[in-house]
Amino acid sequence: MERSQLNLRMSEQLGKLIDAKRIELSQTMGVIPSRSDILRFALSQYLNVDLSQTEQDRRRTGEA
Repeated sequence: MERSQLNLRMSEQLGKLIDAKRIELSQTMGVIPSRSDILRFALSQYLNVDLSQTEQDRRRTGEA
């Protein structure tokens, strides 16, 4: 599957909020999710679709 990349500019405040959510989720996930993961989670909820299979970060290996 061909993948495209999105360049997103954000304020310092938004970056801090995203990083805080990463740390919060790491408590239940066992790993710190990437900023891209957080944006995928948010888009999945906003769009009301399951993106977990089609939008996984392909750079990672060894994950189910």
